[in-house]
Amino acid sequence: MGVPSAGPARPLAPQGTPRATPPPAATPPRGAPVRPEAPRGQSASRPVGPGAPGAGRGTPPPNQSPSRGEPARPPSQDSGRPPPGMGTARGRLVSPAPPSEPRIPVPQRTGATRNEVVRPLPDDVLGELDELEHEAASATAGLDPELEKAVGFTHFDTASSHDNLVTVLTTRSDLHLLASQSLVRVKSREDNRSYLGLVVRGPFAEPDAVSANSSIAVGVVVQGKKLTYTFDYHGRVEIEILGEESNGKLVPPGRRPRPKSPVFLLDDAESEHVLGMSGELCLGMVVGYEYMEARFHPMDKSVLPRHTGIIGTTGGGKSTTVATLIHRAQQAGIATIVFDVEGEYTHVDKPTDDPAMLEALNRRNQKPQGVKDLHIHHLFGRDSRNPRHKNLHPFALNFSSLSPHAISEILDMSDAQRERFHKAYDVTKLLLEDFEIFPRTAEERRQILELDELSTGYPRMTIQHLLDVVSTYIYSLSEEGKVETRSKSRNSSRRQTSLLEPAESAETDNPDPSLANTLTLYSEFRQNPSRVIGRVMAHASRNEISWKTLAGKLHHLRRLKLFDVGTAPGVDYGSMLTPGRVSVIDLSDTDSPQLNNLVIADILRGLQETQEARYQRANEQGQSVTPVLIIIEEAHEFLSASRIAQMPVLFEQVARIAKRGRKRWLGLAFVTQLPQHLPNEVLGLLNNFIIHKITDSTVTSRMQRTVGNIDESLWSRVSRLAPGQALVSFSSFTRPLMVAVDPAPVKRLLVE
Repeated sequence: MGVPSAGPARPLAPQGTPRATPPPAATPPRGAPVRPEAPRGQSASRPVGPGAPGAGRGTPPPNQSPSRGEPARPPSQDSGRPPPGMGTARGRLVSPAPPSEPRIPVPQRTGATRNEVVRPLPDDVLGELDELEHEAASATAGLDPELEKAVGFTHFDTASSHDNLVTVLTTRSDLHLLASQSLVRVKSREDNRSYLGLVVRGPFAEPDAVSANSSIAVGVVVQGKKLTYTFDYHGRVEIEILGEESNGKLVPPGRRPRPKSPVFLLDDAESEHVLGMSGELCLGMVVGYEYMEARFHPMDKSVLPRHTGIIGTTGGGKSTTVATLIHRAQQAGIATIVFDVEGEYTHVDKPTDDPAMLEALNRRNQKPQGVKDLHIHHLFGRDSRNPRHKNLHPFALNFSSLSPHAISEILDMSDAQRERFHKAYDVTKLLLEDFEIFPRTAEERRQILELDELSTGYPRMTIQHLLDVVSTYIYSLSEEGKVETRSKSRNSSRRQTSLLEPAESAETDNPDPSLANTLTLYSEFRQNPSRVIGRVMAHASRNEISWKTLAGKLHHLRRLKLFDVGTAPGVDYGSMLTPGRVSVIDLSDTDSPQLNNLVIADILRGLQETQEARYQRANEQGQSVTPVLIIIEEAHEFLSASRIAQMPVLFEQVARIAKRGRKRWLGLAFVTQLPQHLPNEVLGLLNNFIIHKITDSTVTSRMQRTVGNIDESLWSRVSRLAPGQALVSFSSFTRPLMVAVDPAPVKRLLVE
């Protein structure tokens, strides 16, 4: 008698339901109709649903009884191989036909396995199968229909389980539904609680019958060219519990879901609501979802005014992210200012022509498009990388607007040079009053009382004023100067003493011809050199070498034509804050980090003061103020971790702008490929992060300690991120997410 092919194992019938045992199969008489072998999971007569015979998968059938007259064969000892003479078909062992009976050819059908053998089943066996199918259908009819929608069930905890992480097991057919970052709802029926969770690890595939590391499982996989048989498998994921649902709100979980709690997948609409993915400004697609976009509201104070770090190694996609952010911000009516040290963004008013970017835009059903209102600002006497742009604005800075403390820090002065710099600065202030340059009115005198030199400089002071004073100090310390000043001191000791007070007789003091021949001044001070030498002698100093070194740095600064260039206008901060305008500060032709830092520090201060005035005016009129986004490229050059101890004033200025900007809709974005060079003080100012690929594990560890709201499972992926992918942590998001940042529709210059 032939033996029918063994189907998958059936689930147990409900308790109390008698189970019918099919009799041993017999070989049908010759000429009887032959039924082809049923596909996997079906009976030989018709498709069988869950609970029908053969519901289990992947378990080889028991050893077949030998044909009559043949000795029994022992099972094969080869791990993972079927016994000798046994064929394989779709993951099941199939016995060959006995030698006494002819082989029946397999009908040609889609998916048939080569050499598959089909054995006929007797009618009484088919009847028994029909009976079991009917019993299984009756038993499953009373099951909870809600469970049909479950994609998995929570597993038991083990000694290695972690707080807030729960293991979920799922069937092979549902494994594809639980993608990374999928949101799920866990209904703990045992204690009537409901939780929301997010897939943070997996999905993983594990074999049902044996351990994944067992020799038989390894052998089956390794011999994939020779064996068609494999074990059936199930899925496993780790979910992070985001919170417990209570009265329509998500509260911190105080318990864990019980084992075998059903897990349900949230649809896209509910997932967007839970994760906070709403708003007009789109950053890209959330990884793990087919349609969900990472969105936020540009007028949400928890996002824009809270400052952002865009971090990652070269080639990870930072520049594309910045270009995309510029385009999106301009569309949202945000005034965007970019400090561009390489000139990458000087052509963003044109659509991109990069083939790879065009293809990526096409996949997102987006079109290349430039920004509509681009203005390029560059230093007077230096070129822009877009010299033919219609909106070019050369500018120079005012020396009087920069804090003397910030200048000394940016120029990296030694302690001796800094002491002499501030001494010369104080003498210059006295001379400005002596020469009636500033103050002139009672209002200007009140302005002096409110002056904060930690944030700004002395009004109407130029770098030439300061250089004249420094030159006078050097002259007074020279041999010729010492002789002349001693002679001057003997002849006019009384008048020099009066120079310590704000002199009312400055106009009656006539220049000394001997001083005029030996001391050359270039500012308004040249009208009365004796007044200058008198102030200098009243605040005497020593060490001619330190004064000469200081003079060298200041002369170099003057030759850069950065400050007080007569024909060059200053920066028009008001125009930069126009809604929807993109202003690029092109610093590509400076080749000096110190010069760039001076420009950034001064323009930041001007923007902050202008935005603050607009904010107060808008509040008085009951209106809203234009939001501002300031992007600082190469931020590690502006505020270096190695120099933060020597730059307390500059950092304090930036910190003040960051703190006050949060309430006044002024947000900062620091962009760097060297986050290890950013000091902790700067990272502490940031609330939002867009982190691209970081390959250095030490840098990742430091960032992990600094950014405390990103879990280990996400950090482990940072070193493997593809270009354009980023770990995004925004204040408006429920949790950090992996995002495929949208391609930039604007043109960006590639910089080596």
